[in-house]
Amino acid sequence: MIQRIQSLYFLLAALSSLVLSFFVSLYAGNQGPIMLIDEPIFMGLYILAGLSSLAALLYFKNRRTQVVFGRLAIIFNFILLGLMLYFWFDHYEATAKALGLGVFLPIIQVILLILANRAVMKDEAMVRAADRFR
Repeated sequence: MIQRIQSLYFLLAALSSLVLSFFVSLYAGNQGPIMLIDEPIFMGLYILAGLSSLAALLYFKNRRTQVVFGRLAIIFNFILLGLMLYFWFDHYEATAKALGLGVFLPIIQVILLILANRAVMKDEAMVRAADRFR
């Protein structure tokens, strides 16, 4: 399962969403850094994106389902990024000092998920090509 490159990409995306996101700050507020626990909607979307990445990892035998879960995780990450940027513009008037590392995690996750989906599609194309030769 982990010997394929797309499994590694899905695992890294799931770990960054489910584990790393709880240890980095989202914003630098007036009373200190705002963590993921302080914002329940962001936490829910991070968990949804991480669980869909983990589901894509676990469905390694069904490549089409794996791609669907990967695309679903990409959609969750784009929604999360949009809400975070809206929150940033609304509360901090777009000051760059207010941004934390947690705001950039969805971008990293989207890149990992795109790479994973490409690798899954490549595997699917190779299997279809081998089936034509039979």
